[in-house]
Amino acid sequence: MASEWSSGPGMSFTTRLAMWSAKRRKRVALFWGLLVILSLVACNAIEADTDVEGGVPGDSGDAFALIEDRFNLDALEIEGTAQEIVTFSHPTLSVDDPGGEYESVVQGLMDELLELRVVSAEPVGGTSVDESIRIVRETSTHYDIGLPREDSPFVAENETGGDDTFALVQIESLAVDDDINNIDIVLDAVDEAVQESPDFEILIGGEASLEKQLTEIIDEDFGRATFINLPITFIILILAFGAVVAAVVPIVLAFAAIIVALGLLQVISQGSPLVEVYIQVVLLIGLATGIDYALFTITRYRSERSAGLSKEDALRVASGTSGKAIVFAGTTTVFAVAGMFLVNDVIFNSLGLASIVVVLCAIACAMTLLPAMIAMLGDNIDRLTIPFLGRSRSGGEGVWGWVIDRALKYPIVSAGVTIVLLIAVAAPTLTFNLGFNGPRNFPSDAEGTKALIALEESFTLGLVSPAVVVIDAGEKQNIFSAETRSATNALIGLVNEDLYSDANPDALYGQIARAPEYNDAGDTGLLFIPVNGDSGEQRAIDAVNNLRDNLVPAAFEDSSARAIVAGATAANIDFRENYENRAPIVFAFVLGLAFLILLMTFRSLVIAVTAIVLNLFSVFAAYGLLVLVFQEGWLLEGVLDFEATGIIESWLPLFLFSLLFGLSIDYEMFVMGRIKEEYERGATTQEAIAKGVKGTASVITNAAAIMVAVALIFAFTRDIGLKQFGFGLAVAILVDATIIRAFVLPTTMKLLGEWNWYLPFWLNWIPTLSMSEGESGMMKAQGSQSADGGGEA
Repeated sequence: MASEWSSGPGMSFTTRLAMWSAKRRKRVALFWGLLVILSLVACNAIEADTDVEGGVPGDSGDAFALIEDRFNLDALEIEGTAQEIVTFSHPTLSVDDPGGEYESVVQGLMDELLELRVVSAEPVGGTSVDESIRIVRETSTHYDIGLPREDSPFVAENETGGDDTFALVQIESLAVDDDINNIDIVLDAVDEAVQESPDFEILIGGEASLEKQLTEIIDEDFGRATFINLPITFIILILAFGAVVAAVVPIVLAFAAIIVALGLLQVISQGSPLVEVYIQVVLLIGLATGIDYALFTITRYRSERSAGLSKEDALRVASGTSGKAIVFAGTTTVFAVAGMFLVNDVIFNSLGLASIVVVLCAIACAMTLLPAMIAMLGDNIDRLTIPFLGRSRSGGEGVWGWVIDRALKYPIVSAGVTIVLLIAVAAPTLTFNLGFNGPRNFPSDAEGTKALIALEESFTLGLVSPAVVVIDAGEKQNIFSAETRSATNALIGLVNEDLYSDANPDALYGQIARAPEYNDAGDTGLLFIPVNGDSGEQRAIDAVNNLRDNLVPAAFEDSSARAIVAGATAANIDFRENYENRAPIVFAFVLGLAFLILLMTFRSLVIAVTAIVLNLFSVFAAYGLLVLVFQEGWLLEGVLDFEATGIIESWLPLFLFSLLFGLSIDYEMFVMGRIKEEYERGATTQEAIAKGVKGTASVITNAAAIMVAVALIFAFTRDIGLKQFGFGLAVAILVDATIIRAFVLPTTMKLLGEWNWYLPFWLNWIPTLSMSEGESGMMKAQGSQSADGGGEA
């Protein structure tokens, strides 16, 4: 048995690594087992740092840095303050009711909130701090400002004759003691007030409460979706393999990659913080790539065993063909996702890093742990066979074989019709309305959303995410100087000229209800200006642009102070501008690197260009369908349980492009790798196309079905941004694995003929990478079948 699982100098790197792992299968399995255990320990012992700071582009970034510096937000390890809105409504009582019941309810809750403390705060960075840190910094209500009811920005009459009012509550968004969640304590106090005053409708909504509720909803959705998705994935694998053991192996591989990736990222986050959603991204990409990579290799191994090769030779062929395609496809995915770093945004950076780590873990598992498991299982991989399913076939029989034969018989018609169809589907991309779905579009299940709806009906939603004007008095002035006060008052006056009223329903601004804030040094002030719109709506964008382009320059024209407009809407505008400026660079980087990898892999200029063009077809088809479904509201609102907002999230196209281009290239790499393998074994170009496309039809269908099922985890969440992402990803993969693979790819390659292998003479220095490995029993059997008249039509 000394020569079992041997490797030699003539083998490719992927084959040598697989055979090395197979020969040392117990040690490799033990190593991965220990790595998984250590990763689980790391996940439990080390808390991931999700405190992503900085990276906000443009004026918003400058304003954020100024606030952080001048207001000393880091001195107590406090991330900042969050504004919550508490709305009160009574069907008959007025805020000035003689009995004082309304005032008693409002002020009673505010007094209780102001009494909240976090006790026994630890010193930070050697600096002593008070033993008690106020959770609620301040509150503002109608009763604090001393204005008559009719002039108060806090009061509105409701339809039943009573009054609606609200309170502004400033809370610290992160306590010194990380074990105490400030917003939970505030929410508990509001719940208690609701119980004590059943005649009042009391709701709370704002930055911290909505973020907490949205996180809980996403976690709940993912837990439920994963619970449903895993059985579906397992059923697809059972149908693909017809055996329980073979179906379990890819799932084991995928979860090994996911757990190790999460453990590594837990450690990496200590130096490079990650956004909280990185866990969901790792789960999505880990399941998709981990299962698909194992599916490709196991399918080829079982096919070679069925054709009569020994276990050793079958693994050698599988690792030298499918394994090679996995490495090249995975490398392309890594480079494609690396394009996110060029956006120069902390969110893209952390998601890109998370994606790269899990893809590398999936490749490592497929190249080492999978061969070790195959060597240990041997023919036991076919244990627990399901009756009537039998082994998966890879010869192209069945529906796909018939479809591909018809497409190849009429290549011009098939290619022409499908390309025109894809262009038509992609056309709505030209009407992309990129923006941000603000708090109003949060899931209706979130309690905070009800408060926002109540706020919008009686006041303005802009109170939740107001425009923030940061006033920097400069070195020689202070914020209370006559010059700076005059400019600030001038700005307030200009805003007040455009206040919302029944006579002016199109006004951009609401009445300023929150007093300006000043830092202790007296050189910086914050003015909060409500805008009449959700932070992602065009009206809010127009309001901020008007402040930046007209009102602020006019008010501060003769002042030495500097005024910068920030806030949620302003940050959205700056992010979108930065995104649009950098998108061409990212596209060029991803396409250029993918082209080079494909050129090196297939040593063909035409194949490299063809693969990229076909991938772009699937990406832009997904963009077009995103517009039709989520922007225009076609067909699927009821199915996916959402209401079209007319907005596609600004971050989505670029993020989707980077991820999609990497993931969907797997199929092109796998199909074209099989075509090249057939060609290297002596088939003509047309024979290689027919055999390669039909020979991979079954496994790609199964792989795509799994990836689509995983992507739909996102499509059925309640968050509109994640819903758009999941839908776009699922649609692009579906288009790529069906229309592109069955119609466009084989027909265009057939029409190109020998030009598929064209390489200019000045590129002859590119090394030849063979896609075949040893003698394939499956190919030999196909050749014999063709010689007997049983080949493809």
